[in-house]
Amino acid sequence: MSNYMGIEPVKPEDRNMTGFDAALLWIGAAIGLGEIFAGSYVAGLGFGIGIVALFVGKIIGGLPMYATSLIGSREGIPGMVSTRPSFGVLGSYFPSVLNALQLIGWTAVMVVLGGQACQVVAESLGIFDNFFFWTALIGVLCTINAILGHNFWKWFQRFAVAITVIVSLVMTIVVFQHYSFSELLAMPAPGGISFIVAVDIVIAMSLSWVPLVADYSRYGKNPKRTAHGMYWGYWIASLWMQFVGFLVATATGMASADPIALMTGLGLGIIAVMVILFSTITTAFLDIFSTGVAAKNFLPMIKERTLVFWGGIIGTAVALFFPIIVNYQNFLLIIGAVFVPLEAIVIVDYFLIRKKVQFDALFEKKGLYWYTGGFNIVAYVALIVGFIIYQVAYYGWWPTGSSIPSFIITGVLYYIIAKVAMPSHFAGSRKDSATGSQNISA
Repeated sequence: MSNYMGIEPVKPEDRNMTGFDAALLWIGAAIGLGEIFAGSYVAGLGFGIGIVALFVGKIIGGLPMYATSLIGSREGIPGMVSTRPSFGVLGSYFPSVLNALQLIGWTAVMVVLGGQACQVVAESLGIFDNFFFWTALIGVLCTINAILGHNFWKWFQRFAVAITVIVSLVMTIVVFQHYSFSELLAMPAPGGISFIVAVDIVIAMSLSWVPLVADYSRYGKNPKRTAHGMYWGYWIASLWMQFVGFLVATATGMASADPIALMTGLGLGIIAVMVILFSTITTAFLDIFSTGVAAKNFLPMIKERTLVFWGGIIGTAVALFFPIIVNYQNFLLIIGAVFVPLEAIVIVDYFLIRKKVQFDALFEKKGLYWYTGGFNIVAYVALIVGFIIYQVAYYGWWPTGSSIPSFIITGVLYYIIAKVAMPSHFAGSRKDSATGSQNISA
């Protein structure tokens, strides 16, 4: 298993992440410009209904994150390795490639947002306002943070998140001081978006993190405490940031109102820069690190740190030379449609079918997870159906949104077909009992 160093099950003695550490990690992930802009898209509902949409979307969207956190911390395996039991040893390569691509895209999105915001603030302060400089600086800092590894993050997050929370509180107070709460309640809803579509947008923001969660929860000491820390840390901070974006967009009537611009206009440029730098670093480094982990699943011969390094370099290069990234974001939408049904399959496979992972079979040719030539056809049939449902629901403006029906129908379909086509894989079957779970330290 030497080639798989970096994605093999983490030994119990190497799991040093507490629930508090997990909460800090995901608070840092949630406090960022991406969440702020996502919240602004819900403003068309008006203040009262919009707040309800944010709450409902966060609660629903956080559940798959919680489930995949449990898989990672119980079994000690990263996200893309957790697809091997359901999709097959070689079948897991396809979602891993797509995940690496979407993470490079998200890295570019976050670095571009940070670079553009820093440029605007720097110009208002009369200092170096070069987009290339700020974007490259943010990309380099995020890449270094990703390369240093989880033992460094544990301490860096405590410092970075503390600063980010303080300056974000200042940002929130500034927004509330600038806009009257009573006036916000009285403002008519501008429309342009339905309640369920708004909820779907909020859900989608949470689901974009699902393929990454186990990459970090595998270091957790206690599965439930790690999952609770992740869920509530992300839930509270993400809801907070989306509320800020929603608040500014509601008050100004702009579809993508920017609180950073508001702070700059009020002479708080230094605080704005701190918000941008620290929030982008604590968010984008997760994308960069998980790019390397995802790539390691299908490129086991290359060291994980090398893959992480190139993930950061490529993501930063995309940000520097393709800063508009409109077409790439459309590409991300298509890739995102894959991960809603994909994670439904992984979650149903683990919690309802297997209930455990056979560790040796994860990397074994002709083993339990080899299926047909390394691919589980059942999983791919369900994935294709789920992908089609997502696309039809999204472009057909289904009243249910696209994420919820795709997730539910895919999970139910996979369970039913698996019950007929692969009964020996269910927990308690003769084949399952014969293979037995291996010790992580083996």
